[in-house]
This record gives sequence, C-alpha cells and structure tokens, in this order.
Amino acid sequence: MATQRVNITLDPKVYEEFCRIAGKKGIRVSTWINAQMIEFIEEEKVIEEYRRKKRSE
Repeated sequence: MATQRVNITLDPKVYEEFCRIAGKKGIRVSTWINAQMIEFIEEEKVIEEYRRKKRSE
C-alpha cells in the first residue's frame, strides 16, 4: 500500500493529550487518523446510497 504524507494542523493541547493517552495503548496519530477517515468514508457512502434510493422512490 502506498502512503502519502500530508501536513495537518492540530491544537497543541489536544495533540499532547492524545499522545499521552494513545501512547499508552500503542496508537500512533497517523494510524488513528487513517482509521477515522475510513470510518467517515464508509458512513458517507451509506448516506449517499440512502439518498439515491430515496430519490428514486
């Protein structure tokens, strides 16, 4: 799988707190963001499909 590097802007306090909590569980920021993006995409696809079905009724 190819990866792409991107820059993101985070609130420093939020980032520090995330790192403190996630570090104990072995979670990295990039892994967590990737999982959240996949979840978001899946949810949006479900919503789009629902809207398409609703329009065709």
